[in-house]
Amino acid sequence: MPFQLGLDTGGTYTDAVIIDDSQTVVAKAKSLTTHENLIDGLRGAVAQAMEQGDFDPITLVSLSTTLATNALVEGHGRRVALILIGYSEQQMQRARLSEALGNNAHCFIDGGHRSDGQPASPLDTSAVKQFVLAHLNEVDAFAVSAMFSVRNPEHEREAQQIIESLCEKPVSCGHTLSSGLDAPRRALTALLNARLIPMIGSLLDSAAALLIERGVDAPLMIVKGDGSLIHANVARQAPVETILSGPAASVVGAQFLLSQSNANQDVVVSDMGGTTTDIAVLENGLPKLDPNGAMVGGWRTMVQAVAVRTFGLGGDSHIQFNREARDFSIGPSRVLPLARLAMDFDGCKAILQQQLEHGWARTHDAQFALLRSAIPVGLTGQQKELCAALNDGPMALQHLFKDQTLDRAMNALIQRGVVQLSGFTPTDACHVLGEVSDWDTEASSLGAQLLARYSAENLGDTFANVQEFSLRIKQQVAERSAMCIVETLLQTPSDNKAAGNKNSPYGVPSTGLTSTQQSLLRSTFSQRDAALQLQAKIQQSIVALGAPVQAYYPECAAYLHTDAVLHEHAAVANALGAVVGTVRQQVQMTLSPAGGKRVRVHDLDGPQIFSSLEEAATFATGRVSLLAEQRASDAGAINVSVDTTRVDNVVEDNGNLVFFGSEISASAMGRPAHLAESN
Repeated sequence: MPFQLGLDTGGTYTDAVIIDDSQTVVAKAKSLTTHENLIDGLRGAVAQAMEQGDFDPITLVSLSTTLATNALVEGHGRRVALILIGYSEQQMQRARLSEALGNNAHCFIDGGHRSDGQPASPLDTSAVKQFVLAHLNEVDAFAVSAMFSVRNPEHEREAQQIIESLCEKPVSCGHTLSSGLDAPRRALTALLNARLIPMIGSLLDSAAALLIERGVDAPLMIVKGDGSLIHANVARQAPVETILSGPAASVVGAQFLLSQSNANQDVVVSDMGGTTTDIAVLENGLPKLDPNGAMVGGWRTMVQAVAVRTFGLGGDSHIQFNREARDFSIGPSRVLPLARLAMDFDGCKAILQQQLEHGWARTHDAQFALLRSAIPVGLTGQQKELCAALNDGPMALQHLFKDQTLDRAMNALIQRGVVQLSGFTPTDACHVLGEVSDWDTEASSLGAQLLARYSAENLGDTFANVQEFSLRIKQQVAERSAMCIVETLLQTPSDNKAAGNKNSPYGVPSTGLTSTQQSLLRSTFSQRDAALQLQAKIQQSIVALGAPVQAYYPECAAYLHTDAVLHEHAAVANALGAVVGTVRQQVQMTLSPAGGKRVRVHDLDGPQIFSSLEEAATFATGRVSLLAEQRASDAGAINVSVDTTRVDNVVEDNGNLVFFGSEISASAMGRPAHLAESN
């Protein structure tokens, strides 16, 4: 009997699921994600799963990941350079492109096209060469976006050829990632794609190496943000497509689990991992795609994805005392739990004990830093100093910052993925409460004492013991999980489109609620607000997925007066969703007036003129059908079926029909080719 292997690489755990030909789960396993060397986490999960039986042959391997989602939520990513062709300075403020760039290099180049696909001005090729040569040793990838490149991509392609002639760094072009208008958001999408290429490439390299190591000769697929699958080779060029890969896989996994039961198909799916909580709504068992494009960490991309709201709230969210609010904030950043750090760092508990013996609480108590990857080039003097200090192992932030404050240099290293922090987390709280015993409970208890003391000394609440403190943290996680669900249900597409990246009072990214709505939510979920007490009730059940949900979601569901569905495979739903998915590719073309009765087709190879609308539509329909089928095949599908749609914008004026434009699209779908079918 053939078997298929599903994998999920999350911020904390890497999961493996094996299903048989009837899609029955026959083995599952979890292993810690090893960020410094991803193959080790994959190897651990696969080895544990394979030990549970004889699973030969493996005919398909499919992978989902939250690495891209987590990177954007936490503000991580490699250094890139962005080339903007035909843009103005004012457009940098659109889509918060300037904010997304940060201190990454960018330039404005003459060129680009008009809405009819004709050149606005010639491409300044010498300026492109000059910029690339000036920055090629500083960056890991380049991104290129030209005005109206979806109407004519020749300047993006020409710039790409110049870059590839000068170096071997990967290049992301806007027109290959989206066919929609809105140049600044297309530039943002290209920028984020370039930033993710090295990270997702490393994951795919690790997965491919593991398959070779285990003698598995099968296609390797990865989940896109819309829940469909693409071949690993395609994902290497467009890793931004894997934004919300993990959340999308969890939705597909939830669909699969619901389909095997007679449960109500109208549910809220809430997937809680180490870094994020991802929430989607299923109606009649089906998720909706977000019409505005995937939004992660406050960035509104042009990536087609399942309508999922992502919040920086997970089992490994950093718990810190907010002196202004006189309460604890949870997330959105992820840190290594103290319980886990103590397993590998012998000096951890001794340092925590020394901090407790100090006469008073300090800001950086119960926090450590450790190197996460090889030290890159291009660091500042302070950044090099920090890396050198960490080269021999983790260090307490209190010691690192003893002589001077290095917060800015440290934050830059964290954003680049070079350094990881360790601190107190909800996982530590569960260790203190005895609900989890995987790692070092004593380290968690010492951390709880330090945070409780800091609260008491800074006008916050006092706690009788570490159990009382940890119970408060657990309750706050359940409250905020409920709040995230309500925020998701309150949102409309128009609300989501304008959502920002600011934190709500609950320490999770806000999806755009008004201050009044947030005040009502605080009074609804906070049991400590004596001025006003409200209750919330939702109609849907909550399908809770992910390793931490057993600890928080029974109480979360109680806050919302509903029930939590905790399936036996809930902890590995992402890996399950990865292996039961299908391949789906879409291609869209725009038709516009070209004068008289003539119609212009904005083909991917450049605009073409036809003498009538029907002639143009016939050409465009055949073209998108062929391209969609080819892309589905390239993405790893067989037995591909293609559906086309055509939407004309025609208005009657005094008995005459006036043509304003058309959108013609094709959707190609097929199942992923298994080993025998792909050879």
